[in-house]
Amino acid sequence: MRQNYTLSFFLALLVATGLSAQDIHFTQYNMSQMTLNPANTGGFEGSVRIGGIYRSQWTSVLSKNQFETPSMWVDAPIIPGFRKKDWVGVGLMLFQDNVGAGRLVHSASKLGAAYHIGLGKKGKTVIAIGGHYGQEVFRVNDENLQFEDGFLQSSIPGEYDQGASQDNQKIPDGENRPRSNFNDIDAGITLTSRLNKTTDFKIGFAMFHVGQPRFSLLTAGGGSGGGTGGGTGGGTGGGTATYRMPRRAVVHGTFNIKTSDRLTISPSFLFQTMSKQDEIIVQGMAGYLFDPEKDITFNAGLGYRLGDAVNLLAGARIKSLTVGLAYDVNTSGLSNDTRYRGGFELAANYIIKIYKKAVVKPKMLCPRF
Repeated sequence: MRQNYTLSFFLALLVATGLSAQDIHFTQYNMSQMTLNPANTGGFEGSVRIGGIYRSQWTSVLSKNQFETPSMWVDAPIIPGFRKKDWVGVGLMLFQDNVGAGRLVHSASKLGAAYHIGLGKKGKTVIAIGGHYGQEVFRVNDENLQFEDGFLQSSIPGEYDQGASQDNQKIPDGENRPRSNFNDIDAGITLTSRLNKTTDFKIGFAMFHVGQPRFSLLTAGGGSGGGTGGGTGGGTGGGTATYRMPRRAVVHGTFNIKTSDRLTISPSFLFQTMSKQDEIIVQGMAGYLFDPEKDITFNAGLGYRLGDAVNLLAGARIKSLTVGLAYDVNTSGLSNDTRYRGGFELAANYIIKIYKKAVVKPKMLCPRF
């Protein structure tokens, strides 16, 4: 019996290692600019942008929010570039992706920077090149994982605690939990242009995990890096296999078409691929300027993630604050179990505008008689 539980545990870790290849993704990808493309860092009109997004899915099948992803970021266009029309943006992005009852946690903290190049006499076209650098961590937050007697490892290396007398033992806390961390680099480029008075667009390409860093979840408290152990190309310890984080390529685009003084139609698309797994999303949003004086716009739309879910989208923009809601209606082969209920998202962006007040020198007008 003990061997079965031990085998099951290691099989679970192997499955978890495979699941780590599934990077974070959001239905409202345009509401999460820094996770979409590093070149979006500082690409807005204003002084500072603060944002966050939260995603939860499969709650109709699994309890306790076993699949959830919160993310936060802040970015700003800080200094001019080498030319008058250029500028540099910097930012900080954080996220944590929780997967499964054992809480396989994939978290990251990354600094981003982008250089924006204005083209044309009026700067209607902008090319941005950017990147992220920071640390990503995989760990098993296994307080919910329980096992039979004798599974817990004893203080003697290579042996198990034969004296355990209680059922449903837990893995020790702290250093003994499987963990892997590594430094990571992302890169991207975007093209933004205004075609005419009523139409503009943005398209971009990004590559995440450019250096394909190594990691392993089969060691307790271990990290990534070199080593002389066995496995696929080195290890974190003697004989422990490590794996390369696969690259994730992203292509995205958004078009804004103003059909009247109050109505704007915004079709968009997203294609990303990782480890030969593709995701394609097409969406259409409509924005209606409800109150021009108070600058209030209501947004609503539909989308479709091919082979997986229909996206229901809604939101609003009130001056510098933009909020969004999304709900995925599951249409895949799991729909019989999920009852067509998928993921839920809540997102918000707020742009702070700090401008120096213009100094107007008074002029004395002397009337002539």
